Amino acid sequence: MIERVNYDAMGWEKSKTTDDRLFAVRTVLWGFPVGAEVPNDVWPILEVGEHLFPFTCQMPVINFPPTFQHHLIATAFNMVVSIERPKHVSILSKPITLQFQPIIETMPVKNLHALVQETRLTQHILAQVSIPRLAYNIHEDPLSIPVTVQFVCPDEHWVGISQLQAYIKRCYQINYKTFSRSEAVTIVSHQMHKLPTHSNTLNFQLKLSDQKEEELPPTLTYSNHLTIEYRLVVAVKVRHGPLNIKKKLFDAPLTLGTLPPGTSAPRQLEAYSNIVDNRSSANSKPTFLRPEPLSEEEFLPAYDSEGIPPSYRSNIPRNVHLTASIQS
Repeated sequence: MIERVNYDAMGWEKSKTTDDRLFAVRTVLWGFPVGAEVPNDVWPILEVGEHLFPFTCQMPVINFPPTFQHHLIATAFNMVVSIERPKHVSILSKPITLQFQPIIETMPVKNLHALVQETRLTQHILAQVSIPRLAYNIHEDPLSIPVTVQFVCPDEHWVGISQLQAYIKRCYQINYKTFSRSEAVTIVSHQMHKLPTHSNTLNFQLKLSDQKEEELPPTLTYSNHLTIEYRLVVAVKVRHGPLNIKKKLFDAPLTLGTLPPGTSAPRQLEAYSNIVDNRSSANSKPTFLRPEPLSEEEFLPAYDSEGIPPSYRSNIPRNVHLTASIQS
């Protein structure tokens, strides 16, 4: 796993002692263990064909940064398969990119209730924007955020409002030594160039379901070099004489988590930035687990659904009279 910084773009020279790897682990799926001294003529032969080598890799209870790609910083989880041969160069596969997502709580206590913000646009117009909550699970399907905008004003002043815009923006903060860069990207938006005259309440959805998984990283606040945050903004244009002035009605942070709403993170969960000085610890690295061989499945003997299973009947004393009945 690599957290790679673009040193050239930041104007820094990479130190020879800098290691971008957060961890690197390996295991032998077939053949002799690593370090075994075996003569070349007794190496096992892998026949030509398709082979299956099951394995499981268990991640530690540590929040590493999510898979992320940016021209200044990137986090990548790669898997490489190698075949080693005596007196020959090892055969390496192309790196296989793995998608990783950390454990991020979706529903903190402060987000249990709907959020409402009021803004007075003019002396006669009051705007009220509400959303049901501030935290959402990126695995929700469909993933959308309902927004309600309500204007309180006399009918004759309604025509002074135009062009409503609502959007969600993703904010990056990249830091490395004295280098700092902030960026904001709009990922979804909703626009109304002309507001309806028959109603002063607007309801719409900001849909995030169209975003690909790798394009929607969760909220990230524990990384040494990268912060990812989301904000929901609603704004309108209000006419003041000959001018149209843009006013913000709603601006609040959103949490995009990876756990179902109401699910708490494990107590032992630790941010990877807290173990930088202890990366060599076995508890801070993934562990390869060999799957146990599957044994023959055991089934209960077949029995009549109106009676008692034979395995149960054999354990009942003979002097006990049993009856079975079905009531509808």
